[in-house]
Amino acid sequence: MALADTEEEQFGTQILQKIKWRIIPFCFLLYFFNGMDRVNIGFAALQMNQELGITSLDFGRIASIFFVSYFLLQVPSNILVEKIGARRWIGAIVIGWGLATAAMFYAHTITQVMLLRLLLGVFEAGFFPGMIYYFTMWFPARERAKVTALFMLSLPVSFAIASPISGWIVQHMHWLDFAGWRWLFAVEGLPTVLFGMLAFVILADKPKDAKWLSEKEKTWLTGELQKDQAGKTFTESIGLTSILKNGILWRLIAIYTFVQAASQAAGFWMPGLVKGFSKSFSDTQVGIIMAVPYVIAAIAMPLWAGHSDKTGERKYHASLPMLVEGLAFLLIMATDNLTLKILGVILFGAISMCYYGPFWACVPSLLDPRIIAVGIAMINAGSSIGTFGSNYIIGYIAQSSWGTSGVFIFEAALCILSFLLMVTMRSERKMAAESKDEALN
Repeated sequence: MALADTEEEQFGTQILQKIKWRIIPFCFLLYFFNGMDRVNIGFAALQMNQELGITSLDFGRIASIFFVSYFLLQVPSNILVEKIGARRWIGAIVIGWGLATAAMFYAHTITQVMLLRLLLGVFEAGFFPGMIYYFTMWFPARERAKVTALFMLSLPVSFAIASPISGWIVQHMHWLDFAGWRWLFAVEGLPTVLFGMLAFVILADKPKDAKWLSEKEKTWLTGELQKDQAGKTFTESIGLTSILKNGILWRLIAIYTFVQAASQAAGFWMPGLVKGFSKSFSDTQVGIIMAVPYVIAAIAMPLWAGHSDKTGERKYHASLPMLVEGLAFLLIMATDNLTLKILGVILFGAISMCYYGPFWACVPSLLDPRIIAVGIAMINAGSSIGTFGSNYIIGYIAQSSWGTSGVFIFEAALCILSFLLMVTMRSERKMAAESKDEALN
């Protein structure tokens, strides 16, 4: 019996490794371009703001408007990914956001920039929640923190690679007498279109659709995924009222909303803030400085998520990075020493993504399986509202007497609030039982 169990375990390990190598690298590349195409506006602003007459308040609006369409379309997009399938839906939206990014090359007014950012949000809305849902179709719960972290590892890798390249393009690429910031959008947007086309060929919606899995492998994987839902499946459908009354879902939304409002807003504003640390910094130097923390994050993320999977602990693995991120903002604010300010930036970037894997791994285990797809979209949509509001608020703070110090205090407060909400949660087992009760009532 022990030998049979060992063989079964080895067989399962081989299947999961096979699936990881088939799915994660391509999804990694998609998210790499997703992150790059979303935040390159921060580097473009180093020249674009002056050329188009964009003030700090205007830039706050430009950064915020992306999240209007991004928020409104996330839940509908995740409903569609269930109905249409990941292969067609994800492929289409990737092509769309690549074209919207490249079209920024032709923007000549603030209005045109805002409209294209709004359009970018339309296409990107369904990608991240769709991918998180997609992983629930392929990986057992015990694997998801590491899988999610490997997927999201593309963000620090993207920022680490794109930051110095973006800074260099903005400063040096002036082909055909067009400004470097215009070429930035073209060079980083068009390859995305190609990867969107490849998604139609590479992705499979579910294990039963994968031609590269044998029938035995499909049967094993389907059985493992069904085990995750054991004891959590209900025969009755669940209504909108029950979803909206789910207290656990709203708590998860609040946690992710506040910390993402700080993290994502910082991603948009940080290149300009770093350039303000010293008048001698060039655009290229700013890009290099911004790359360093994400190189560290690329190492820290999988290690942190792997430890979370190994120990089975999610709450503290998700909450502690939120606290450290808040402290990093306070360090930047509190010192005039250039070295310490850069250390704060490095600490922010290196730790700000470590909560992703543990946080998203605990979400499916806490929610009724009937609302996982919608719940994931609602959590991510909540972060869109937070980031929309925080960019507007930061625009006002930056122009007020508080200046950049006020910006960092505001971002620190958001991180610490998320930490407190996360660290005071009850155990996953108790909250999952509570979620079941709420769904039945």
